[in-house]
Amino acid sequence: MKTIGDWSRDYGLRSTPRNQRIWLTASLAIAAVYGLLFWRIAFAGPYTISDDGRQHLFWMLRYVDPTLFPGDIIADYFQSVAPAGYKALYGTAANLGVHPFLLSKLLPPLLGVLGTVYAFYLAMAVMPVPLVAFISTVILNQSLWMWDELASATPKAFNILLIVAFLHYLGRRRLFPCGVTVGLQGLFYPQTVFVSLVMLGLRVIWPPRQRDAWKFLAVGLVVAVAVLLPYAIGTSPYGPVVTLEQARTMAEFQPGSRNAFFYDNPLRYWLFAARSGLLPPVVPVTICAALLLPLLYRLRLPLLKMTADGAILHQLGVASTVMFLVSHGLLFRLHLPSRYSRHSIKVIVAIAAAMVLVALLDWGLRQLSRPNLWQQGIALLLVAGFTLVTVGYPSLLNSFLNVVYVNSNRTALYEYLQQQPQDIRIASLAKEAENIPAFTGRSVLVSPGHSLAYHQGYYDQIRPRILDLMAAQYSPDLAQLQATITTYGIDFWLVDDDSFNLDTLPRQWLRQFDPELTAAMAQLQQQPSALQRLQPVCTVVSDEGRTLISAACLLEAAE
Repeated sequence: MKTIGDWSRDYGLRSTPRNQRIWLTASLAIAAVYGLLFWRIAFAGPYTISDDGRQHLFWMLRYVDPTLFPGDIIADYFQSVAPAGYKALYGTAANLGVHPFLLSKLLPPLLGVLGTVYAFYLAMAVMPVPLVAFISTVILNQSLWMWDELASATPKAFNILLIVAFLHYLGRRRLFPCGVTVGLQGLFYPQTVFVSLVMLGLRVIWPPRQRDAWKFLAVGLVVAVAVLLPYAIGTSPYGPVVTLEQARTMAEFQPGSRNAFFYDNPLRYWLFAARSGLLPPVVPVTICAALLLPLLYRLRLPLLKMTADGAILHQLGVASTVMFLVSHGLLFRLHLPSRYSRHSIKVIVAIAAAMVLVALLDWGLRQLSRPNLWQQGIALLLVAGFTLVTVGYPSLLNSFLNVVYVNSNRTALYEYLQQQPQDIRIASLAKEAENIPAFTGRSVLVSPGHSLAYHQGYYDQIRPRILDLMAAQYSPDLAQLQATITTYGIDFWLVDDDSFNLDTLPRQWLRQFDPELTAAMAQLQQQPSALQRLQPVCTVVSDEGRTLISAACLLEAAE
């Protein structure tokens, strides 16, 4: 009589073509289910978009109508910093009639499924156990769908796919596909190219005497130079990049600000912070099992026998850490350090955690190898618990698929602005300003999400706008408000219920602009601002706590 342990070894641990097909199908089914759950969120209403899409997708409305956002520095800037392959993909799709926002919702599940195939075979190369490969893809998919990276459909959404594809082809020593993948990395997420090059360099010396390592390194370098040369020799109208010395003195880079980077707590700064930390921000708890891998190796559990290809994960970890430290050393010339480590670590720990969990399951089932009813009952409970902890992990959470998707129902506001001329400008210091360009195709003067401080040529134009709007919005002097409207060619002014609330203002994004905010609050304490006084008279639309005020009405007003 076969025990549950026998079934596990025959169908889960034994690497046969049939077993590989079974577990790959199961992996794809899990990825597909997560994708379908995401589509329920993405298509929940007419005004839905990923949080990062409000910055990195909105300008693509120009692919649909090239006349949108005329003279808009925000649209021009985000279009200029988008990677070439990312722009080409969305531009080509738009030419074929696929709206950029629709593509951004269709892509993430497709990228997840394709990445699952590569991740499965990568895990099989590291440890030829189908059940390990399956569990590693489940953990990796859970990691991807617990935050916004894959769901955003921005350049970072392509990164995990390009990492596992590169590792798969490198492990199989397929030179041409490996070179193509390096090229795609440069076209979609250039930071990953540096990690790949360091890996290729490491493989020349570790492990020693590796066949064709020099050839792979040479091809990688040639491809990398070809795709990165335009970045290197090109001159951005928005440069130079802010220096480390400058950033340390700027409130914009301090905790709680839009570009928060520096933290007094070294543990947070080096490990957990979203921009400066080594580790990914959100992952399933099951990845903690990876920490047991060194211990289990010492215990010599029967299942834990990595192939020679297992070195590829060590090389990825070293290369990612090296580039993480190099990026810290060259702040901010290589952009943000976390971009070099957080995605790679997800791949490494997914496979390592799967190895540990399956090894422990196998060990437990071996202890229950007799066909006694009570032992098989315990074995069944062990398998059920294993399934719940791995595959059923999302059911243990209060919320899953926290993909940071924006779903707004301010239809009246958006439809009104869509009916206005395309060259209008909306002034606002409210968070709602982040939604306006994507949902209406109309320009805003500033917004919290679009106020990136990395390129001085860009931010030196955005920051004065913010300070001028603050001064005008909270000044009791109508002439100052009217002068700002005239200077910037403002057509509408958008405020929300908290715009004049002295209790909430210190907690809003404007707190990084001090002493200007303190001065504005002091004025507001003494008397209502001109904009606040005229709001009831000049309002054209009021929708769900957001109020759109006519600038023409404000210009016609008199004290």
